[in-house]
Amino acid sequence: MIANFGLDKIKELLKKVDWRSTGLRRSFIIIFIFTLILATLTIDFLPDKLSGIQVGKPSPKAVKADRDIEFIDFEKTEALRKEAASHVQKQYNPDWTVEPQVIDSVHNFFSLARQVRANQALTPDAKLDMLAQEVGSTVDKGILTTAINISDTNLNLLESMIVNQVGLVYRDKITSDDIASKKSELRSIASSLTQNKDQNAVIAEVGTLYLKPNNFYDAKATERLKKDAAAGIAPIVVSKQKGETVVREGEIVTSGQVKILKELGLMKRGVDLARLAGLLLFELVAFVAFGLYLHHYQRKIYDSDRLIAVLAIIFLTTILIAKFVGPFYSFFLIPVGAAAMLTALLFGVEMAVLMTLTLSLFSGLIAGQNYQYALYGLFTGLFAIFSIYNIRHRTDLVLAGAWVTLATTVLALATTLLSGAGWFDVLKNLGWGLLGGISTAVLTIGALPFLERAFGITTDIKYVELSYPNQPLLRELMMKAPGTYNHSIMTGNLAESAAEEIGANPLLARVGAYYHDVGKVKRPLFFVENQLGNENPHDHTNPSLSCLIITSHVKEGVELARKHRLPREIIDIINEHHGTSVVAYFYHKAKENIVKEVVNEENFRYSGHRPSTKEAALVMLADSVEAAARTITKPSPGRIEQLIKRIVQTKLDDGQLSESNLTLCDIEKIIKSFTQVLSSLYHTRIEYPSVPVPQTRSLTAHGNPNK
Repeated sequence: MIANFGLDKIKELLKKVDWRSTGLRRSFIIIFIFTLILATLTIDFLPDKLSGIQVGKPSPKAVKADRDIEFIDFEKTEALRKEAASHVQKQYNPDWTVEPQVIDSVHNFFSLARQVRANQALTPDAKLDMLAQEVGSTVDKGILTTAINISDTNLNLLESMIVNQVGLVYRDKITSDDIASKKSELRSIASSLTQNKDQNAVIAEVGTLYLKPNNFYDAKATERLKKDAAAGIAPIVVSKQKGETVVREGEIVTSGQVKILKELGLMKRGVDLARLAGLLLFELVAFVAFGLYLHHYQRKIYDSDRLIAVLAIIFLTTILIAKFVGPFYSFFLIPVGAAAMLTALLFGVEMAVLMTLTLSLFSGLIAGQNYQYALYGLFTGLFAIFSIYNIRHRTDLVLAGAWVTLATTVLALATTLLSGAGWFDVLKNLGWGLLGGISTAVLTIGALPFLERAFGITTDIKYVELSYPNQPLLRELMMKAPGTYNHSIMTGNLAESAAEEIGANPLLARVGAYYHDVGKVKRPLFFVENQLGNENPHDHTNPSLSCLIITSHVKEGVELARKHRLPREIIDIINEHHGTSVVAYFYHKAKENIVKEVVNEENFRYSGHRPSTKEAALVMLADSVEAAARTITKPSPGRIEQLIKRIVQTKLDDGQLSESNLTLCDIEKIIKSFTQVLSSLYHTRIEYPSVPVPQTRSLTAHGNPNK
């Protein structure tokens, strides 16, 4: 009864728990991340029972097998297979057409020599130049002179001797590796074939001139034989019987013996509770400090499970690499730089600095509380953050990776020298630092697109890519609604300038402005900026229908943005750039047309949402201001400023900016920025006097009607 009562109570409590609660879900996420990191780090502080047994050192005691085992030594097997493959000779395929081709080339040489010799109209020098031109400039002119001047009998004899020597050479297999030695051999033979040194030189030069390999390397056949040789090595099976000695006392321990001990389970790990407690406290302090920073200074990240998950992935991945790569290879391979670059690109510089500091401390802890690797991680991360400051293109990541590689190499050298290591360790760690920098660049370039797509995070690099005119949606807007496109560009300039003044994201403001009116591509001629003097279709349309057409561009823009997979921030700006404003023109037109009935203002409002961010509010204001500024006659800074103030005040009175987090100080800065930009655009221009056309000259002077 008591047991059932307790179980019922637990079930009742579980039913009352709101599993959809943000706080409860957040608690589970934090506990899960904390446990994963603790589990990863704890392994470093769990010593072996046979901790005194180390490879290359005398065993402190004798160890016997406590059971029968049999396993494959994959490492030794692989080494033997590689050795067997290395003994396989290279395979070559003969080409029987090479020898006839070389002999034909020799005959062609002598044929050219005979033709030149037979030309009596040429001087000796002209004959030499002609033969050199026909044969090629690589042949020594002394050889050509001999070929021209010797008798016909000796010329025929030389030709026959060269062909004979070429035939003898091609009795052997000649590869690209052998060709040099064969040419040397032919020159040696040629030096004693006749009593005349000049004629021997001709034999040597012409005989080697056209000589080339007649056997060519077959990579596929060679690789196939290597695989067959490796496959012929049977797996190395290691077996031990119960009671058999694995390692004797005082014996130098080998890696093979350690493998056997591990297979026997004799090198299981125990727990050092004191150090485990210290690690637990260290991680707890780090978690609390990290959480407090997010709560007070990074509320957007703190309130998002998705963003916390991204930070956790970056942190955990770095810790895992540090744990499983550092001890076996080098702690200079810990990718603190990659974590810093990814965090800076995804969350900003401030968050990246905190990530770098925290990971550097954990890196030093994993490396046996070694300050050398903590310093290396800290400065690598800081330099990585600096290298991608204001980066705008993905290709720039390659250059940033090169700078980080240089930094890691120098830092590895500096920290190794500070530790007092020998020159061998200095050179070795120099190489590890170089490899660590390269891996940092590769990890960053490879992981960034995955994190962007998987977690829906938009970086400044992505915003820059979306601003290119060759983007499909912008190109469609440019082609179908050129007036809207030009308006969007100007709106982007206004929004970007104001965003810089109030501390908002200038790139998001500009790119959001580029896309805010993309819905107008559906019916471009219903918007005045695209009519270009054509008839306005609204002149013959009911005001309510006109209003519906005008307001629908917001919904259609959102649909197009989703279809083209634009970032959520851009879609929000499209949806919010008119808020719930009144379409004033058609509202007043409806009131003029319908006198007896009451016109409901709500039917003439946009159905979107009010701007929820500073960037969306800037696009709303810039959109209205840019369109209205075109209507000013004789614009001056004073008139422009009054127009901007009137538009901003209208939006404030209508409550359109109530959710945007804009302050009164921000609004003042926005008005000032808009005024400066528009005043520079619509500045007063000098009216040039007309130039009278001379009566004595024709407009079609020199036959050109354009002059």
